[in-house]
Amino acid sequence: MRGLRWSPVDIAIVVGLTVFGLMTLYPFWYILVISFSTPEAYFASDYHLIPSSFTIEAYQYNLDNPQLTRSLANSVFITAVGTVNSLIWTTITGYFLSKRGLAFVSIIFTLFLVTLFFDGGLVPKFILIRQLGLRNNLLSVILPFTINPFFLILTKNYFRTRNPEIEEAARVDGASAFTILFRIVVPTSKPILATIGLFYAVQYWNDWFWPMIYLSERELFPLALHLRNIVTQSTSFEHNTGGIGVTSPATIRASTIVLTIVPIVLVYPFVQRYFVHGILLGSSKE
Repeated sequence: MRGLRWSPVDIAIVVGLTVFGLMTLYPFWYILVISFSTPEAYFASDYHLIPSSFTIEAYQYNLDNPQLTRSLANSVFITAVGTVNSLIWTTITGYFLSKRGLAFVSIIFTLFLVTLFFDGGLVPKFILIRQLGLRNNLLSVILPFTINPFFLILTKNYFRTRNPEIEEAARVDGASAFTILFRIVVPTSKPILATIGLFYAVQYWNDWFWPMIYLSERELFPLALHLRNIVTQSTSFEHNTGGIGVTSPATIRASTIVLTIVPIVLVYPFVQRYFVHGILLGSSKE
């Protein structure tokens, strides 16, 4: 067997990708190191490439804060309920929009596409939520985002790539459209369901803007909004006191970021094997 030969181009590509990968990972490593650093170690270096200390005081500060526990519970509720609700309605809508022979399919799909380019505006949305009685209700950050048009396009395109013969056989046997969808189509559509499910979960978990608009009671704040408040408050505190204390505002901020991103990062490995397959099929041209 001949030895592996590396050309200058191969070496340049490997070096470039390695540097790019390190540049991508560095911000995460930077935050992780700071979150476990003492205030003295934080102010001693600007780069934090190598941990020079270890402490969990910032995490203890956050975990002892009852607001973080409430915000975590709110985020779990919003993400779980929102993702399941969005998956159900996106799957149903995408499946029926994938049927070319149904009446008004093109018109309905066009209406969804319009929302990708035109928005009703912040004030009308706020007025609508208030008139519906959803102000200071967790449903206000779930129901308006039930169907994302882009995810709907992926789902519709995926269903159009399926072999229709199985569905036709089930229809001949007397199965209804919903029976075919939930007992035949859904169980065999794990790639696209896992893909858009991850998209929806990340969307609900990371959203802080709309909760800030619709929720004014701190007990209802999700974790992302709590993180946003920690960042603004910590910045102000650091400016006023120089960040001197048992725990630095920067370490509190970093530990909050870690606690915010870890749950959603842990979900990714379970859906990663379906992710690329679902994206490729869902983005195929009709």
